[in-house]
Amino acid sequence: MLKYFGSRLTLLIILFGCISKLQASSTPLTDYFAESWTTQDGLPHNSVNSIVQTPDGYLWFATWEGVVRYNGRRFTHFGWGTDTHLRDSGIRTLAINSKGELLAAGSRGSFARYANHQWHPMPQLDVRINQVLTNNAGELWIATNNQGLYRQTANGQLQHFDSSSGLPSQSIKALFEDNNSRIWVGTTAGLAYLDRNSFHVHTAIPDIPVVGLTEDSQGALLVASEQGLFRQSGQDFVPFYQHILSRGVSQILADNQNALWVGTVNDGLYRLHNGQIEHKGVNDGLPDSRIKALYQDREGSIWVGTNGGLVRLRKANFTTISSKSGLVGDYARTVLVTESGSILVGTSNGLSRIDNGQVSTIDIPMPNGDTPSILSLAENDQHFLLGTYSHGLLMLNKQNGQLSQMNTRDGLLANHVRSLLVASDNSLWIGTTRGLNHLTAQGIQSFDKSNGLTDDYIMAIAQDPRGGIWIGSEMGAQIIHQHKVVSLELANLDETRSVYGFHADKDGQHMWLATDRGLIRYRYTDGQTRLIGRQQGLPINKFWQVTEDNQGFFWLTSNLGMVRIPYNAAHQAADHESDKVRYRVFADGDGMQSFQANGTSSPAIAKDQQGNIWVATAKGVVRTRPEGISKLTTASLPMQMEAISVDGKTFTHNLLSPLPAQTSRIRFEFVALGYIMPQTIQYQTRLVGFDRDWISRDTDNTAEYTNLPPGDYIFEAQASYPASDAEMGVGSLRQAFSIKPAFWQRLDVILLFFVFVIVLLLILIRTREHLLRVQSQKLKQQVQEQTQALQEQAQRFARLALQDQLTGLENRRSFDSFLKSLGSQANRNVLAYVAIMDIDHFKLVNDNWSHDVGDQVIREVGRIIAAHSRPGDHAARWGGEEFSLIIKDVDETTAVEICERIRKQVASADMSHIASGVKVTLSVGIKQCDDPDNYHRTLVLADQALYHAKASGRNKVQLWRPDLPSTNIPYVSSVRKN
Repeated sequence: MLKYFGSRLTLLIILFGCISKLQASSTPLTDYFAESWTTQDGLPHNSVNSIVQTPDGYLWFATWEGVVRYNGRRFTHFGWGTDTHLRDSGIRTLAINSKGELLAAGSRGSFARYANHQWHPMPQLDVRINQVLTNNAGELWIATNNQGLYRQTANGQLQHFDSSSGLPSQSIKALFEDNNSRIWVGTTAGLAYLDRNSFHVHTAIPDIPVVGLTEDSQGALLVASEQGLFRQSGQDFVPFYQHILSRGVSQILADNQNALWVGTVNDGLYRLHNGQIEHKGVNDGLPDSRIKALYQDREGSIWVGTNGGLVRLRKANFTTISSKSGLVGDYARTVLVTESGSILVGTSNGLSRIDNGQVSTIDIPMPNGDTPSILSLAENDQHFLLGTYSHGLLMLNKQNGQLSQMNTRDGLLANHVRSLLVASDNSLWIGTTRGLNHLTAQGIQSFDKSNGLTDDYIMAIAQDPRGGIWIGSEMGAQIIHQHKVVSLELANLDETRSVYGFHADKDGQHMWLATDRGLIRYRYTDGQTRLIGRQQGLPINKFWQVTEDNQGFFWLTSNLGMVRIPYNAAHQAADHESDKVRYRVFADGDGMQSFQANGTSSPAIAKDQQGNIWVATAKGVVRTRPEGISKLTTASLPMQMEAISVDGKTFTHNLLSPLPAQTSRIRFEFVALGYIMPQTIQYQTRLVGFDRDWISRDTDNTAEYTNLPPGDYIFEAQASYPASDAEMGVGSLRQAFSIKPAFWQRLDVILLFFVFVIVLLLILIRTREHLLRVQSQKLKQQVQEQTQALQEQAQRFARLALQDQLTGLENRRSFDSFLKSLGSQANRNVLAYVAIMDIDHFKLVNDNWSHDVGDQVIREVGRIIAAHSRPGDHAARWGGEEFSLIIKDVDETTAVEICERIRKQVASADMSHIASGVKVTLSVGIKQCDDPDNYHRTLVLADQALYHAKASGRNKVQLWRPDLPSTNIPYVSSVRKN
């Protein structure tokens, strides 16, 4: 008994010492933000048996369906088979060896190592492996089920330990190396430790299954067993929190905040910190009461593996108080900090009160038992004032809880009351959906569109230090001062219209307005208004409410989360001293069950006496401690390249470089391994050698490039949490690669090509010049040929114009021209005679045979005349059956002889080939060309001689003589009778 009390006293002294060294303040477990994942979210199995984080930043989970890797966005599954060298998908344990490589082991002796993006086989034991440990000496310890313990030395030798080696049982459940490098072994029959290559059973621990081992911040060994938790005290072990943890403990974890996390077999999770113990079970959000794994990652989050899924717990910036915490309703519309320090929360289901974290419901004794929906809150000396959705104004007496009511029957403009203000003179301003009421000791006064308001739907009321009453509505803002209503001009500020909330600045010089276009600052001294909105970098247009904390930040509420702006940065932006305002957005992942704040009623944001900020949301009221806002990360986010796709072929690591010529598409998939809010991590990339600057990818963790030219490149990516304060960590990665040039893209080929092109151009120029010369010659020749052809054609035309078509002799025109030419100066001394020849009785030929025969006779006579004329003589068809002949350079006798020869040839010609019986004769008249100036007279006289030849018997030649009688026949001989 004395020994028992001595051990208890020792434990109390140790606990007191531990507690005295712990932090004075601690975040309660209820304020931890919980997220969970199951098979519906990508896990292959809901039972998570072991959790580790490798040095590269990945989280790994062991399940009964294989190993799972998590990057904050998705789970990657590795099952059993040749790819992983695992014999079975049931993985019992995960560990990290001295090289930072992952070890996975489980059913059927499955044991593999993951390193350099590949799985490698480990010693294969035909037994289930429960745990793996790499000690400081680099030795590998393997705990099995029913086959004892194995140790693999640094040189690869395998040593086996069983009951004969001092182990109390062949089934090993837990392994641990303490700060003194002693190996502790938890078995199904108690605790043992290794001393000089032999094991010794520690008798202070009962003969019970030991399933977990760890050390606390004081270096004391903690033992988890099926009969509770034990803590090392000197050489002894004593029960630890046995009054609570007397049932089966399955897991233990000492975190970096000196808290101890205890997982149980069927009673959920416990947290021991600062002498307090807290519990979280199925009713508090755990998917299952059996805790199978506990792990703290580098960001401080606690990961919990259960039989029903995976859970992550972390300290959040916001704590949500909802109906699960006792709030009368989840849809919170308004929140008020009372003079006594209590928090009143108006919801759609009534009114709640929060005192020192305790939530209670305030009974509102409505006469008909209705539960009013509370839209707005205020208080005066005697009452809590409640603006409702349909019951007007309720006044709840602070002392006795009695309720009084004011509605439209009492002068209210509407029973829908969205805003309340107790002014400095203790009068009450009441904003309704049909205007504004002012309640004083003298009575009630109304303001609406009829007496100055621009809109009747009143959403916010505030009082400035100068006594002005500010009214916010859907149509703008107005100030009532000394019974006068003055409207603020806001339309010029990005078409601002609706005003939802006010905040009087602590300097007494400004009023801040939350509007549908951002935050507006109004300066009292000159009435100047300035907008801080999208153009100044804010991510949201519409803000409901605004207030200021004790750390120098403005808090703005919206439908998309809470936005925090440094007070000084807001003024700098309003004064145009900076183009962009710094901000930080708090949304999902920050502990709020809903980041949709409510704000068309007021007040919907409040600051309590401790400086905490309270906000009404769609799922309860949330609280944050501005001085305790955690940085998103204090170190760089580790980044990993998860996949590189090159023209459809995917590389998970070791991108082949250089890439083939004419690679058309390269896609990079990367990830920042941050787990607090992975969905909000911002990425930017740059391809050195292609991009001129960084390219923002927002939350997209991929980058794709197409048709890159050959060359050397470096792909760079950076990631950070979306905070504009300098609090965020930045992760980065680089991937160098190159693209081969195609044959035609090589420098030597390009140079050779240019030389070839230059030579080819020279050849083309010379060839062109030659072709131009040849073409010019051809063109000249063609011109000459065409000119000659035209000349010949002209000559032919000229000949045709002077030639008789029937006989081929010259025609009358040619004859006249030739005869006329004899009168030119050059031919005046030429002796010439003109003979006119006529076929005798030619009309008989036409009448007896035909005109066709007549034509043939004419043609034949013309042939005889041409054949028996001399070269140089000019024979022509005179017209019809008449012919002419100019005989040059002859005397009279010769001229007569020539004509006589022709006459005889015609008379003797055989024309039977033309027609049977055809015979013709020719009469000829001759006259010397002795009057060159009057060739017409020569023709008349020759024709007169022809007439005498016909008259004297025909078929004869008659030379003109002066003694021939005149015939008085006109020159046109065609009238002569044949």
